[in-house]
This record gives sequence, C-alpha cells and structure tokens, in this order.
Amino acid sequence: MLRRLDLRGKTIRNDSRLLSTVKAGTNIIQSFSFVLSADGEPFYEGEAVFGYFKAEALKNQLGLDNGKVTEPWDKQQGLEADVSYDLRAADCALYHGSWDQKHLRLPGGRLNFVDSIRICRQGGHSNLGYIYGERKIDAADWFFRFHFHQDPVMPGSLGVEAMLELLSAFALDAGLGSQFNNPRFAHCLSQVQWKYRGQINPLNRQMSLELHITAIEDTPDRVTLTADAWLAKDGLRIYEIKDLALAIEEA
Repeated sequence: MLRRLDLRGKTIRNDSRLLSTVKAGTNIIQSFSFVLSADGEPFYEGEAVFGYFKAEALKNQLGLDNGKVTEPWDKQQGLEADVSYDLRAADCALYHGSWDQKHLRLPGGRLNFVDSIRICRQGGHSNLGYIYGERKIDAADWFFRFHFHQDPVMPGSLGVEAMLELLSAFALDAGLGSQFNNPRFAHCLSQVQWKYRGQINPLNRQMSLELHITAIEDTPDRVTLTADAWLAKDGLRIYEIKDLALAIEEA
C-alpha cells in the first residue's frame, strides 16, 4: 500500500501487466503486476500469480504443508485461552463500540467471517498475543456464488478479511486506541506477503485461522499491530500471510 486515499465516490483504475505465462498439460500459470489508482494517484501495487486448473487437478490439494493436517498452536502448547468470544451472537461486545467511541468495533453482518475466537493475550511466537478463530462452512454461504463463473469457492480476499477481523478483535480485547477521542481502524502503508496454496469450497467442513502478534507500536497519533497469520480448511493450512498490519487512529 503506497498511500491512503479517501476513495468514497471515486473511480478506481486497475492497470495490470502480464509478466509470464507457463503451460503444463491442462494447467496454466500466469504472473502479473498490478497498480491501483484513483484520480491519477497510485495507492496500491503488487505482483501476483494466477492459475487455471481443471477439476481433476484440484481434487487433492496439499496446502502449505504437503498434505499434513496441523493442530492449532495453543492446543499444541497445552494453553487455555484467556478469553473467548462467540461472534454469532448479536450482543457480542466486539460489535458494539462505546457511546463516545462508536467507530471502534467489528462491522458484523456479511463482513463477519468467523463464528468464534479465543485469545491468549501473552501467547504466540513472540509472546505478544495469539488469536485462533473458526467458522463452520455452509454450502449456502453467500460468498460462494459471487466468485468466478462456475467456480464456487470462497474468494481468497475474504480469507484475508477474516484474518483482519481476528486482528481487530485482539485490538478491541486489549483496549488499544483508548487514548484517542474517537478511534477507528485504518489501513497501514506497508508491504504484505501472501502465500496461497488452496481453496475453500462448499464441501469443506471448517475454516480455521491463527494469528501470532509480532509487534505493537504505540505512538501519539496511531497504534499499529503486525501479525503473522495462517488459514486452514479442515486442518490443512492453505494461506500464509507475513506482516499483516492494522492501525488504530483518530477518526
């Protein structure tokens, strides 16, 4: 992310450039670069890889760990959560900001991608915090029909959004940003690495996510959280994000 722009009412232009195409049998892999801009100002850029695969090639996805199913970190460590939240409950405290800080909350509705979370406040690889979340997959989930034509899977960007939901929940539970008069969540000008090795489809039973907080930077004008994150389907890790970042600042 290069700069933060107020995009309300703006037209976003996407300039994509094909860098390479590799074909192996019926599989096609393409790499490309992209730049997003508004009013002639670039605000987001990156490079990515896109693949075309027939159904047979997708039957046995091995994920990030060569097919190995893993347990959540807190269970491996034998840790009990400090707090748990049921995000299916409309009265969950994380959805409701205080009367004077109404913007600092989870959005809920269709932007809620997690059923429940648990937090180890001093856990994780850096002892700064650990968050685990999960969602029961329903074949009728709204997002399946909004992916590409004849490709009913959970859009990858929504998996990233679910990770940001967990990071936001950690910030709310920790009371971060309380020094501001009217705080809100904001994007960070940062570089993120996203590795993607599988898809969630209507036949999967569960999506699970793990975040390890790696840094909390508290300055007079903003609080910045950084985390390493994973997403799994039925215990098979398929996404990995390094340096996922979220800020809290004055609205």
